[in-house]
Amino acid sequence: MKSLEKYLALGLLSSTLSCQQALEERVFDFVAPQNFYRNATDAQVGLTAVYDGLHGFHLWGREYMIGDMGSDDTFTGEFRGNIDRIQIDEFTVDANNGILRDRFENAYILINRANAVINRVPQIQMDESQRANIVNQARFVRALTYFNLVQLFGGVPLKIDETNSLENVGSPRATAAQIYDQVILPDLQAAENLPIRQSLPGQANRGAAKALLAKVLMTRAGSNLTSPLWAQARDKAKEVMDLNVHRLLPNYSDVFLIQNENSAEHIFSVQFNALQGEGSEFQVFFQPRGINGTVANGNGVNEPTFDIVQAFEPGDRRYNSAFLLSLPLAGGGTRTYDPAGRCVAPCVPRPYIGKYFETTAPIGNLDYPVIRYADVLLMYAEAANEAENGPSALALQSINQVRQRAGLAALPQGLSQQEFRNRVRQERRVELAFESQRRYDLVRWGILLPTMREHFRRFYPTLVQNVQEHEVLFPIPQREIDLNPAIEAGDQNPGY
Repeated sequence: MKSLEKYLALGLLSSTLSCQQALEERVFDFVAPQNFYRNATDAQVGLTAVYDGLHGFHLWGREYMIGDMGSDDTFTGEFRGNIDRIQIDEFTVDANNGILRDRFENAYILINRANAVINRVPQIQMDESQRANIVNQARFVRALTYFNLVQLFGGVPLKIDETNSLENVGSPRATAAQIYDQVILPDLQAAENLPIRQSLPGQANRGAAKALLAKVLMTRAGSNLTSPLWAQARDKAKEVMDLNVHRLLPNYSDVFLIQNENSAEHIFSVQFNALQGEGSEFQVFFQPRGINGTVANGNGVNEPTFDIVQAFEPGDRRYNSAFLLSLPLAGGGTRTYDPAGRCVAPCVPRPYIGKYFETTAPIGNLDYPVIRYADVLLMYAEAANEAENGPSALALQSINQVRQRAGLAALPQGLSQQEFRNRVRQERRVELAFESQRRYDLVRWGILLPTMREHFRRFYPTLVQNVQEHEVLFPIPQREIDLNPAIEAGDQNPGY
Protein backbone atom coordinates (compact mmCIF):
# COMPACT_ATOMS: atom_id res chain seq x y z
CA MET A 1 0.00 0.00 0.00
CA LYS A 2 1.64 3.14 -1.24
CA SER A 3 0.73 5.49 1.56
CA LEU A 4 2.09 3.40 4.42
CA GLU A 5 5.51 2.65 5.83
CA LYS A 6 5.59 -1.02 4.98
CA TYR A 7 8.65 -2.67 6.21
CA LEU A 8 8.78 -2.04 9.90
CA ALA A 9 6.59 -5.11 10.09
CA LEU A 10 8.50 -7.38 7.79
CA GLY A 11 11.44 -8.10 10.06
CA LEU A 12 9.01 -8.95 12.84
CA LEU A 13 6.58 -10.94 10.78
CA SER A 14 9.13 -12.84 8.73
CA SER A 15 9.34 -15.15 11.71
CA THR A 16 5.90 -16.45 10.81
CA LEU A 17 7.49 -18.47 8.08
CA SER A 18 5.85 -20.78 5.63
CA CYS A 19 6.01 -24.43 6.57
CA GLN A 20 8.48 -25.05 3.80
CA GLN A 21 10.90 -22.33 4.86
CA ALA A 22 10.75 -23.25 8.52
CA LEU A 23 11.78 -26.82 7.78
CA GLU A 24 14.40 -26.02 5.21
CA GLU A 25 16.19 -23.12 6.88
CA ARG A 26 17.38 -22.25 10.37
CA VAL A 27 14.83 -20.73 12.72
CA PHE A 28 15.48 -17.03 13.22
CA ASP A 29 15.04 -15.14 16.46
CA PHE A 30 11.90 -13.11 16.36
CA VAL A 31 9.67 -10.82 18.34
CA ALA A 32 6.81 -12.96 19.58
CA PRO A 33 3.46 -11.91 18.06
CA GLN A 34 1.96 -11.29 21.50
CA ASN A 35 4.72 -8.75 22.15
CA PHE A 36 4.30 -7.05 18.79
CA TYR A 37 0.54 -6.63 18.48
CA ARG A 38 0.13 -4.07 21.26
CA ASN A 39 -1.54 -1.02 19.74
CA ALA A 40 -3.29 0.41 16.68
CA THR A 41 -0.01 1.22 14.95
CA ASP A 42 1.15 -2.38 15.28
CA ALA A 43 -2.16 -3.57 13.88
CA GLN A 44 -1.83 -1.30 10.84
CA VAL A 45 1.76 -2.37 10.24
CA GLY A 46 0.72 -6.02 10.44
CA LEU A 47 -1.99 -5.38 7.85
CA THR A 48 0.50 -3.66 5.57
CA ALA A 49 2.65 -6.79 5.68
CA VAL A 50 -0.41 -8.78 4.53
CA TYR A 51 -0.88 -6.53 1.50
CA ASP A 52 2.83 -6.69 0.80
CA GLY A 53 2.45 -10.44 0.46
CA LEU A 54 0.49 -9.91 -2.75
CA HIS A 55 3.71 -8.73 -4.36
CA GLY A 56 4.99 -12.28 -4.16
CA PHE A 57 2.42 -13.25 -6.81
CA HIS A 58 2.83 -10.28 -9.12
CA LEU A 59 6.33 -8.81 -8.72
CA TRP A 60 7.93 -11.22 -11.17
CA GLY A 61 4.76 -12.09 -12.99
CA ARG A 62 3.90 -15.50 -11.54
CA GLU A 63 0.21 -14.73 -11.82
CA TYR A 64 0.29 -13.92 -15.54
CA MET A 65 2.53 -16.93 -16.15
CA ILE A 66 -0.33 -19.04 -14.85
CA GLY A 67 -3.48 -17.12 -15.80
CA ASP A 68 -2.41 -16.00 -19.27
CA MET A 69 0.46 -18.23 -20.37
CA GLY A 70 -1.39 -21.28 -19.07
CA SER A 71 -4.17 -20.53 -21.55
CA ASP A 72 -4.66 -19.74 -25.22
CA ASP A 73 -3.89 -16.03 -24.78
CA THR A 74 -0.10 -15.84 -24.45
CA PHE A 75 2.98 -17.99 -24.96
CA THR A 76 6.56 -17.95 -23.74
CA GLY A 77 7.68 -15.55 -26.46
CA GLU A 78 11.01 -14.90 -28.06
CA PHE A 79 13.10 -15.83 -25.02
CA ARG A 80 12.66 -19.51 -24.22
CA GLY A 81 15.37 -20.09 -21.67
CA ASN A 82 13.14 -21.00 -18.75
CA ILE A 83 11.84 -24.55 -18.52
CA ASP A 84 9.22 -23.64 -15.91
CA ARG A 85 7.51 -21.18 -18.25
CA ILE A 86 7.73 -23.61 -21.16
CA GLN A 87 6.03 -26.31 -19.08
CA ILE A 88 3.07 -24.06 -18.27
CA ASP A 89 2.83 -22.80 -21.83
CA GLU A 90 3.02 -26.25 -23.45
CA PHE A 91 1.04 -28.26 -20.83
CA THR A 92 3.98 -30.36 -19.69
CA VAL A 93 4.01 -29.26 -16.04
CA ASP A 94 5.51 -31.52 -13.38
CA ALA A 95 5.60 -31.27 -9.60
CA ASN A 96 9.02 -29.59 -9.59
CA ASN A 97 7.89 -26.55 -11.57
CA GLY A 98 9.49 -23.53 -9.92
CA ILE A 99 6.74 -21.05 -10.80
CA LEU A 100 4.09 -23.19 -9.14
CA ARG A 101 6.34 -23.90 -6.17
CA ASP A 102 6.93 -20.18 -5.60
CA ARG A 103 3.24 -19.44 -6.12
CA PHE A 104 2.31 -22.02 -3.49
CA GLU A 105 4.91 -20.94 -0.96
CA ASN A 106 4.23 -17.22 -1.31
CA ALA A 107 0.53 -17.92 -0.76
CA TYR A 108 1.24 -19.49 2.62
CA ILE A 109 3.61 -16.73 3.64
CA LEU A 110 0.76 -14.29 2.98
CA ILE A 111 -1.82 -16.53 4.69
CA ASN A 112 0.38 -16.75 7.77
CA ARG A 113 0.64 -12.98 7.97
CA ALA A 114 -3.11 -12.66 7.56
CA ASN A 115 -3.70 -15.28 10.26
CA ALA A 116 -1.54 -13.29 12.66
CA VAL A 117 -3.59 -10.14 12.05
CA ILE A 118 -6.92 -11.95 12.24
CA ASN A 119 -5.97 -13.76 15.47
CA ARG A 120 -4.05 -11.01 17.27
CA VAL A 121 -5.62 -7.68 16.38
CA PRO A 122 -9.01 -8.42 18.06
CA GLN A 123 -7.12 -8.52 21.38
CA ILE A 124 -5.78 -4.96 20.99
CA GLN A 125 -7.44 -2.12 22.87
CA MET A 126 -8.18 0.34 20.07
CA ASP A 127 -11.02 2.01 18.22
CA GLU A 128 -13.56 -0.73 17.48
CA SER A 129 -14.38 0.36 13.92
CA GLN A 130 -10.69 0.67 13.03
CA ARG A 131 -10.00 -2.76 14.53
CA ALA A 132 -12.85 -4.37 12.58
CA ASN A 133 -11.71 -2.65 9.39
CA ILE A 134 -8.17 -4.00 9.76
CA VAL A 135 -9.30 -7.56 10.55
CA ASN A 136 -11.80 -7.65 7.71
CA GLN A 137 -9.24 -6.40 5.21
CA ALA A 138 -6.94 -9.23 6.29
CA ARG A 139 -9.83 -11.67 5.87
CA PHE A 140 -10.46 -10.36 2.35
CA VAL A 141 -6.84 -10.92 1.32
CA ARG A 142 -6.77 -14.35 2.95
CA ALA A 143 -9.94 -15.32 1.08
CA LEU A 144 -8.49 -14.09 -2.22
CA THR A 145 -5.33 -16.11 -1.63
CA TYR A 146 -7.12 -19.33 -0.72
CA PHE A 147 -9.53 -18.85 -3.62
CA ASN A 148 -6.68 -18.77 -6.10
CA LEU A 149 -5.02 -21.76 -4.45
CA VAL A 150 -8.05 -24.03 -4.69
CA GLN A 151 -8.66 -23.04 -8.30
CA LEU A 152 -5.08 -23.96 -9.21
CA PHE A 153 -4.40 -26.98 -7.01
CA GLY A 154 -7.75 -28.22 -5.67
CA GLY A 155 -7.53 -29.20 -2.01
CA VAL A 156 -4.60 -27.61 -0.14
CA PRO A 157 -3.49 -27.39 3.51
CA LEU A 158 -5.94 -25.36 5.56
CA LYS A 159 -4.20 -22.99 7.96
CA ILE A 160 -6.27 -20.55 9.98
CA ASP A 161 -3.85 -20.18 12.88
CA GLU A 162 -0.43 -18.60 12.59
CA THR A 163 2.63 -20.82 12.31
CA ASN A 164 5.34 -19.51 14.62
CA SER A 165 7.23 -22.64 15.63
CA LEU A 166 8.30 -26.01 14.29
CA GLU A 167 5.62 -27.71 16.34
CA ASN A 168 2.70 -26.86 14.08
CA VAL A 169 4.15 -26.74 10.57
CA GLY A 170 2.51 -29.94 9.36
CA SER A 171 -0.95 -29.61 7.86
CA PRO A 172 -2.82 -32.16 5.71
CA ARG A 173 -4.68 -31.31 2.54
CA ALA A 174 -8.26 -30.20 3.09
CA THR A 175 -10.77 -30.55 0.30
CA ALA A 176 -11.60 -27.55 -1.85
CA ALA A 177 -15.14 -27.65 -0.45
CA GLN A 178 -13.83 -27.46 3.11
CA ILE A 179 -11.69 -24.46 2.26
CA TYR A 180 -14.60 -22.68 0.58
CA ASP A 181 -16.93 -23.39 3.52
CA GLN A 182 -14.51 -22.81 6.40
CA VAL A 183 -12.46 -19.88 5.14
CA ILE A 184 -13.30 -18.30 1.80
CA LEU A 185 -17.03 -17.77 2.23
CA PRO A 186 -16.93 -16.72 5.93
CA ASP A 187 -14.02 -14.37 5.28
CA LEU A 188 -15.76 -12.64 2.40
CA GLN A 189 -19.06 -12.42 4.25
CA ALA A 190 -17.21 -10.68 7.08
CA ALA A 191 -15.41 -8.45 4.58
CA GLU A 192 -18.77 -7.29 3.22
CA ASN A 193 -18.86 -5.12 6.35
CA LEU A 194 -15.87 -3.12 5.14
CA PRO A 195 -16.44 0.59 4.46
CA ILE A 196 -17.72 1.52 1.04
CA ARG A 197 -14.72 3.83 0.72
CA GLN A 198 -11.36 3.49 2.42
CA SER A 199 -9.05 6.28 3.51
CA LEU A 200 -6.01 4.90 1.70
CA PRO A 201 -5.67 3.78 -1.92
CA GLY A 202 -5.37 0.06 -2.50
CA GLN A 203 -7.27 -1.04 0.59
CA ALA A 204 -10.03 -3.59 0.09
CA ASN A 205 -13.49 -2.11 0.47
CA ARG A 206 -17.07 -3.35 0.48
CA GLY A 207 -17.29 -3.42 -3.29
CA ALA A 208 -14.17 -5.56 -3.53
CA ALA A 209 -15.56 -8.06 -1.04
CA LYS A 210 -18.92 -8.34 -2.80
CA ALA A 211 -17.30 -8.59 -6.23
CA LEU A 212 -14.94 -11.35 -5.13
CA LEU A 213 -17.82 -13.16 -3.43
CA ALA A 214 -19.77 -13.04 -6.69
CA LYS A 215 -16.83 -14.61 -8.50
CA VAL A 216 -16.45 -17.28 -5.81
CA LEU A 217 -20.12 -18.23 -6.14
CA MET A 218 -19.84 -18.40 -9.94
CA THR A 219 -16.75 -20.57 -9.64
CA ARG A 220 -18.48 -22.96 -7.29
CA ALA A 221 -21.42 -23.15 -9.70
CA GLY A 222 -18.89 -23.97 -12.41
CA SER A 223 -20.29 -25.83 -15.37
CA ASN A 224 -23.53 -26.65 -13.51
CA LEU A 225 -25.78 -24.29 -15.41
CA THR A 226 -28.78 -25.01 -13.16
CA SER A 227 -27.01 -24.32 -9.85
CA PRO A 228 -28.84 -21.98 -7.43
CA LEU A 229 -25.47 -20.30 -6.85
CA TRP A 230 -25.93 -18.39 -10.11
CA ALA A 231 -28.76 -16.38 -8.59
CA GLN A 232 -26.65 -15.63 -5.51
CA ALA A 233 -23.75 -14.52 -7.69
CA ARG A 234 -26.07 -12.33 -9.76
CA ASP A 235 -27.34 -10.65 -6.61
CA LYS A 236 -23.84 -10.01 -5.25
CA ALA A 237 -22.71 -8.44 -8.51
CA LYS A 238 -25.85 -6.29 -8.48
CA GLU A 239 -25.01 -5.14 -4.96
CA VAL A 240 -21.68 -3.84 -6.24
CA MET A 241 -23.47 -2.01 -9.03
CA ASP A 242 -25.96 -0.54 -6.54
CA LEU A 243 -23.20 0.95 -4.38
CA ASN A 244 -22.95 3.71 -7.01
CA VAL A 245 -19.24 4.04 -6.25
CA HIS A 246 -17.69 2.17 -9.16
CA ARG A 247 -18.12 2.92 -12.85
CA LEU A 248 -16.44 2.45 -16.20
CA LEU A 249 -13.97 5.11 -17.24
CA PRO A 250 -15.05 6.75 -20.52
CA ASN A 251 -12.09 5.41 -22.51
CA TYR A 252 -10.69 1.90 -22.24
CA SER A 253 -7.15 3.17 -22.85
CA ASP A 254 -7.40 5.39 -19.75
CA VAL A 255 -7.87 2.41 -17.45
CA PHE A 256 -4.22 1.38 -17.64
CA LEU A 257 -2.57 4.78 -17.27
CA ILE A 258 -0.57 5.45 -14.12
CA GLN A 259 -2.47 8.67 -13.47
CA ASN A 260 -5.72 6.70 -13.31
CA GLU A 261 -4.62 4.07 -10.80
CA ASN A 262 -7.24 3.38 -8.14
CA SER A 263 -9.90 5.08 -10.26
CA ALA A 264 -13.62 4.40 -9.93
CA GLU A 265 -13.16 1.41 -12.27
CA HIS A 266 -10.42 -0.21 -10.19
CA ILE A 267 -12.20 -2.11 -7.44
CA PHE A 268 -9.06 -3.87 -6.20
CA SER A 269 -5.49 -3.74 -7.48
CA VAL A 270 -2.08 -4.87 -6.27
CA GLN A 271 -0.22 -1.67 -5.43
CA PHE A 272 3.31 -0.94 -6.65
CA ASN A 273 5.60 2.04 -6.15
CA ALA A 274 9.10 2.00 -7.58
CA LEU A 275 10.07 5.11 -5.63
CA GLN A 276 9.45 3.23 -2.36
CA GLY A 277 11.44 0.22 -3.52
CA GLU A 278 8.26 -1.70 -4.28
CA GLY A 279 8.25 -1.48 -8.04
CA SER A 280 6.82 -4.20 -10.22
CA GLU A 281 8.60 -6.08 -12.96
CA PHE A 282 5.59 -7.72 -14.60
CA GLN A 283 5.28 -5.21 -17.44
CA VAL A 284 8.97 -5.62 -18.34
CA PHE A 285 8.31 -9.27 -19.10
CA PHE A 286 5.74 -8.19 -21.68
CA GLN A 287 8.09 -5.89 -23.59
CA PRO A 288 10.28 -7.03 -26.47
CA ARG A 289 14.03 -7.15 -26.27
CA GLY A 290 16.11 -4.36 -27.73
CA ILE A 291 13.59 -1.52 -27.58
CA ASN A 292 14.40 2.13 -27.00
CA GLY A 293 16.33 2.86 -23.83
CA THR A 294 13.74 5.33 -22.57
CA VAL A 295 11.98 2.32 -21.07
CA ALA A 296 13.31 -0.80 -19.41
CA ASN A 297 14.67 -3.30 -21.88
CA GLY A 298 12.10 -6.05 -22.19
CA ASN A 299 12.53 -9.74 -21.51
CA GLY A 300 10.37 -10.94 -24.39
CA VAL A 301 8.92 -13.83 -22.41
CA ASN A 302 5.18 -13.24 -22.65
CA GLU A 303 3.66 -12.54 -26.03
CA PRO A 304 0.09 -12.67 -27.36
CA THR A 305 -0.88 -15.70 -29.40
CA PHE A 306 -2.37 -15.32 -32.86
CA ASP A 307 -5.49 -16.73 -31.22
CA ILE A 308 -6.09 -13.68 -28.98
CA VAL A 309 -4.99 -11.25 -31.71
CA GLN A 310 -7.73 -12.65 -33.94
CA ALA A 311 -10.34 -12.68 -31.16
CA PHE A 312 -11.06 -8.94 -31.35
CA GLU A 313 -13.93 -7.76 -33.56
CA PRO A 314 -13.17 -5.23 -36.30
CA GLY A 315 -13.42 -1.72 -34.91
CA ASP A 316 -12.86 -2.75 -31.29
CA ARG A 317 -11.09 0.20 -29.67
CA ARG A 318 -9.57 -2.09 -27.06
CA TYR A 319 -7.32 -3.59 -29.72
CA ASN A 320 -5.01 -0.57 -29.81
CA SER A 321 -4.69 -0.57 -26.03
CA ALA A 322 -4.34 -4.30 -25.49
CA PHE A 323 -1.51 -4.58 -27.99
CA LEU A 324 1.72 -2.71 -28.55
CA LEU A 325 1.62 -2.15 -32.29
CA SER A 326 4.61 0.12 -32.87
CA LEU A 327 7.94 -0.51 -31.18
CA PRO A 328 10.86 1.92 -30.84
CA LEU A 329 14.20 0.49 -31.93
CA ALA A 330 17.30 0.96 -29.80
CA GLY A 331 19.16 2.45 -32.78
CA GLY A 332 16.30 4.72 -33.80
CA GLY A 333 13.18 4.21 -35.88
CA THR A 334 10.29 1.88 -35.16
CA ARG A 335 8.99 -1.56 -35.91
CA THR A 336 5.31 -1.85 -36.74
CA TYR A 337 2.98 -4.79 -36.52
CA ASP A 338 1.38 -5.75 -39.81
CA PRO A 339 -2.05 -7.27 -39.10
CA ALA A 340 -2.17 -8.70 -42.61
CA GLY A 341 0.79 -10.90 -41.74
CA ARG A 342 3.05 -9.46 -44.46
CA CYS A 343 6.08 -9.02 -42.26
CA VAL A 344 9.13 -7.51 -43.94
CA ALA A 345 11.89 -6.24 -41.62
CA PRO A 346 11.75 -4.23 -39.48
CA CYS A 347 8.11 -5.14 -38.83
CA VAL A 348 7.11 -7.65 -36.15
CA PRO A 349 5.07 -10.80 -36.90
CA ARG A 350 2.63 -10.24 -34.03
CA PRO A 351 2.03 -7.41 -31.58
CA TYR A 352 3.31 -7.40 -28.03
CA ILE A 353 1.17 -6.66 -24.98
CA GLY A 354 0.54 -2.94 -24.69
CA LYS A 355 -1.77 -2.64 -21.67
CA TYR A 356 0.98 -1.99 -19.16
CA PHE A 357 3.52 -0.22 -21.34
CA GLU A 358 5.39 2.35 -19.23
CA THR A 359 7.57 5.01 -20.85
CA THR A 360 8.50 7.18 -17.87
CA ALA A 361 11.28 6.25 -15.46
CA PRO A 362 11.36 4.79 -12.93
CA ILE A 363 9.64 1.79 -14.43
CA GLY A 364 7.53 -0.26 -12.04
CA ASN A 365 4.88 2.10 -10.66
CA LEU A 366 1.92 0.59 -12.47
CA ASP A 367 -0.55 -1.29 -10.28
CA TYR A 368 -1.89 -4.69 -11.35
CA PRO A 369 -5.70 -4.91 -11.61
CA VAL A 370 -7.36 -7.80 -9.79
CA ILE A 371 -11.02 -6.74 -10.00
CA ARG A 372 -12.36 -4.03 -12.30
CA TYR A 373 -15.90 -2.75 -12.64
CA ALA A 374 -16.05 -4.10 -16.19
CA ASP A 375 -15.46 -7.55 -14.69
CA VAL A 376 -18.43 -7.02 -12.36
CA LEU A 377 -20.72 -5.98 -15.22
CA LEU A 378 -19.77 -9.09 -17.15
CA MET A 379 -20.18 -11.28 -14.07
CA TYR A 380 -23.67 -9.88 -13.60
CA ALA A 381 -24.55 -10.53 -17.23
CA GLU A 382 -23.27 -14.11 -17.07
CA ALA A 383 -24.86 -14.98 -13.73
CA ALA A 384 -28.21 -13.43 -14.65
CA ASN A 385 -28.31 -15.35 -17.92
CA GLU A 386 -27.80 -18.65 -16.10
CA ALA A 387 -30.11 -17.84 -13.18
CA GLU A 388 -32.96 -16.61 -15.35
CA ASN A 389 -32.66 -19.08 -18.26
CA GLY A 390 -31.79 -16.34 -20.67
CA PRO A 391 -30.63 -12.73 -20.79
CA SER A 392 -32.70 -10.20 -18.88
CA ALA A 393 -32.88 -6.57 -19.91
CA LEU A 394 -30.35 -5.63 -17.22
CA ALA A 395 -28.00 -8.44 -18.26
CA LEU A 396 -28.09 -7.13 -21.82
CA GLN A 397 -27.56 -3.58 -20.60
CA SER A 398 -24.57 -4.65 -18.49
CA ILE A 399 -22.66 -6.31 -21.31
CA ASN A 400 -23.58 -3.50 -23.68
CA GLN A 401 -22.00 -0.94 -21.36
CA VAL A 402 -18.72 -2.76 -21.86
CA ARG A 403 -19.18 -3.16 -25.59
CA GLN A 404 -20.25 0.38 -26.27
CA ARG A 405 -17.20 1.79 -24.51
CA ALA A 406 -15.17 -0.36 -26.88
CA GLY A 407 -16.93 1.26 -29.85
CA LEU A 408 -18.91 -1.87 -30.69
CA ALA A 409 -22.58 -2.21 -31.50
CA ALA A 410 -24.89 -3.22 -28.68
CA LEU A 411 -26.00 -6.83 -28.64
CA PRO A 412 -29.59 -7.14 -29.84
CA GLN A 413 -32.53 -8.41 -27.88
CA GLY A 414 -33.79 -11.88 -28.60
CA LEU A 415 -30.55 -13.84 -28.10
CA SER A 416 -31.02 -17.33 -26.75
CA GLN A 417 -29.43 -18.35 -23.47
CA GLN A 418 -26.66 -20.21 -25.30
CA GLU A 419 -26.03 -17.35 -27.73
CA PHE A 420 -25.79 -14.86 -24.88
CA ARG A 421 -23.54 -17.22 -22.90
CA ASN A 422 -21.14 -17.38 -25.83
CA ARG A 423 -21.14 -13.61 -26.22
CA VAL A 424 -20.39 -13.03 -22.54
CA ARG A 425 -17.51 -15.49 -22.64
CA GLN A 426 -16.09 -13.80 -25.73
CA GLU A 427 -16.49 -10.38 -24.13
CA ARG A 428 -14.65 -11.48 -21.00
CA ARG A 429 -11.77 -12.72 -23.09
CA VAL A 430 -11.11 -9.47 -24.94
CA GLU A 431 -12.07 -7.04 -22.16
CA LEU A 432 -9.87 -8.78 -19.56
CA ALA A 433 -7.09 -9.92 -21.87
CA PHE A 434 -3.68 -10.13 -20.15
CA GLU A 435 -5.17 -9.59 -16.69
CA SER A 436 -4.52 -13.19 -15.59
CA GLN A 437 -8.18 -14.15 -15.90
CA ARG A 438 -8.30 -16.44 -18.91
CA ARG A 439 -7.20 -19.79 -17.46
CA TYR A 440 -9.40 -19.33 -14.40
CA ASP A 441 -12.40 -18.65 -16.65
CA LEU A 442 -11.73 -21.66 -18.86
CA VAL A 443 -11.46 -23.93 -15.83
CA ARG A 444 -14.59 -22.41 -14.29
CA TRP A 445 -16.56 -23.03 -17.48
CA GLY A 446 -15.26 -26.60 -17.69
CA ILE A 447 -13.75 -26.06 -21.15
CA LEU A 448 -10.00 -25.66 -20.49
CA LEU A 449 -9.03 -28.95 -22.13
CA PRO A 450 -11.09 -28.77 -25.34
CA THR A 451 -10.19 -25.10 -25.75
CA MET A 452 -6.48 -25.81 -25.46
CA ARG A 453 -6.65 -28.81 -27.78
CA GLU A 454 -8.34 -26.69 -30.42
CA HIS A 455 -5.88 -23.85 -29.84
CA PHE A 456 -2.89 -26.16 -30.25
CA ARG A 457 -4.48 -27.88 -33.23
CA ARG A 458 -4.81 -24.55 -35.05
CA PHE A 459 -1.49 -22.98 -34.14
CA TYR A 460 0.86 -25.58 -32.60
CA PRO A 461 -0.25 -29.03 -33.80
CA THR A 462 2.62 -30.92 -32.21
CA LEU A 463 1.41 -29.88 -28.75
CA VAL A 464 -2.15 -31.24 -28.98
CA GLN A 465 -1.11 -34.55 -27.43
CA ASN A 466 0.18 -32.72 -24.34
CA VAL A 467 -3.30 -31.75 -23.14
CA GLN A 468 -4.34 -34.49 -20.73
CA GLU A 469 -7.43 -34.85 -18.54
CA HIS A 470 -5.60 -34.36 -15.24
CA GLU A 471 -4.22 -30.95 -16.22
CA VAL A 472 -7.27 -28.99 -15.10
CA LEU A 473 -5.43 -28.89 -11.76
CA PHE A 474 -1.74 -28.29 -11.28
CA PRO A 475 0.34 -30.68 -9.15
CA ILE A 476 0.97 -30.01 -5.49
CA PRO A 477 4.62 -28.85 -5.53
CA GLN A 478 6.99 -31.68 -4.71
CA ARG A 479 8.77 -29.48 -2.21
CA GLU A 480 5.55 -29.20 -0.20
CA ILE A 481 5.17 -32.99 -0.21
CA ASP A 482 8.79 -33.43 0.86
CA LEU A 483 8.70 -30.88 3.69
CA ASN A 484 5.16 -31.07 5.03
CA PRO A 485 5.00 -34.10 7.35
CA ALA A 486 1.21 -34.26 7.01
CA ILE A 487 1.29 -34.76 3.22
CA GLU A 488 2.52 -37.92 1.51
CA ALA A 489 3.30 -38.84 -2.08
CA GLY A 490 -0.12 -40.50 -2.36
CA ASP A 491 -1.78 -37.14 -1.65
CA GLN A 492 -0.60 -35.76 -4.98
CA ASN A 493 -3.19 -34.80 -7.59
CA PRO A 494 -3.87 -37.70 -9.96
CA GLY A 495 -1.78 -37.82 -13.11
CA TYR A 496 1.38 -36.26 -11.65
